[in-house]
Amino acid sequence: MNINSALRSALGRIEEGDHAGRRRRGIVQGFVTGLGSRGVGFLVSFLSVPLTIGYLGKERYGVWILLSSLLAWVRLADLGVSPGLRTAIASALGSGRPDLVRILLSTAFVLLCTIAAVLGLVAAVAWPWINWVALFGITTEEARAEVGPAIATSFGFFLLAFPLSITAVTYDALQEGKLQNYWGMAGNIASLVALIVVTHTHGGLVRLVMAMSGTSLIVNILSSVWLFARYKPLLAPRPQAVQMSSVRRLLNSGGTFFLIQIVALVIFQTGNFIVAKFTGSASVPSYSLTYTLFSYSYLPQVILFNYLWVAYADAIARRDIGWVARALKRNLSFSLGFTLAAVVPLILIARPFIRLWTRGAVVPPFDLVYWMAAWSMINAFCSPIACLLAAADHMKAQLVYSALAAAVSIALSIMLIQSWGVSGVIAGTVIAYIIFVCFPCAIDALLLLRKLRNAL
Repeated sequence: MNINSALRSALGRIEEGDHAGRRRRGIVQGFVTGLGSRGVGFLVSFLSVPLTIGYLGKERYGVWILLSSLLAWVRLADLGVSPGLRTAIASALGSGRPDLVRILLSTAFVLLCTIAAVLGLVAAVAWPWINWVALFGITTEEARAEVGPAIATSFGFFLLAFPLSITAVTYDALQEGKLQNYWGMAGNIASLVALIVVTHTHGGLVRLVMAMSGTSLIVNILSSVWLFARYKPLLAPRPQAVQMSSVRRLLNSGGTFFLIQIVALVIFQTGNFIVAKFTGSASVPSYSLTYTLFSYSYLPQVILFNYLWVAYADAIARRDIGWVARALKRNLSFSLGFTLAAVVPLILIARPFIRLWTRGAVVPPFDLVYWMAAWSMINAFCSPIACLLAAADHMKAQLVYSALAAAVSIALSIMLIQSWGVSGVIAGTVIAYIIFVCFPCAIDALLLLRKLRNAL
């Protein structure tokens, strides 16, 4: 598909029954608006880092980063319901069963509300036994006093927003990702305003958490109300639409996603905690900001992921396997080409950019920059393949080799950080991924495509 045909698909009228055209339109519109949303997000991030690190200081800013990593782990508690729901809705629509969508959404919403209630109860019981100061490697009195209340506040807002994750999934599954991106832009702008207000009123870490988390929750609520009350009221969750068969379906499908998410978080999120444990929270910004900067090198693939996921699921349900193979090939070429073109200049500008970004507070070491560049290329290769495997619900082999990579990654990261410093954490991840993921996932994708063709 060339650029002209992609634009015609995005802007022109799609004829009834042109499922390939509808998939292309969803992908292109989602990608273009996603770039806009991420562009706003990048601007907000660029402006917020110097504000936040200057306001909190390096150690409390490290705590702020660790809070985000901690909540990423807690999100695992959805048991894979959200990604399972995305595939289930797309497959239901592709199979001509739109009647199943409300049942699936209602069931998922009730499941997530139940999980949120259980999480709140478990947190209340476990809270007195957790030493957050030791876990986060905190040394200053100011950070010691704020870490507990900040975590409690952040977790409370998280639980309130937890069931609303079905909203973003619904936009994606309906191939209306552009609408979610519009809400994302609004949320980023609102967060920046909240950040500016708090930093200028010297509210402290707890008020910063309240402002940022509260703003995100409000935007989530508004988006959900608009989607289910005005745009697609027939899809609004209803208690009477919940079915036990759908509960089993979502949990069975979500189980593999849940385990895959655990493995992914071990690889993507433990780095900050390993850095904090062995070198202190003050070293976390160097690792985290370099990681963040290089993540923009494969940003287009991140944006495309959910839209391609839904398109693959739709095409597989309609037995359009030729489209699936062509889309994977093009996605791989685009992902690798773009990331390579972005990584080369990033290697040259990363250190001076981060120094400028943080007003001289953080300057990453040279070797950390090079290892992050290698990690970007690995993501550019593996992410397009993982997208297809997820859409086809073909992840058992991926779970095995990813789990091996996660275990080896942690072991190598702990070993290497003691001799290489913070660079050893990402170096351990890169080595583990090359050995245990890159080659196996490519073979896995080829076997999947052969299986799909043989099933025709």
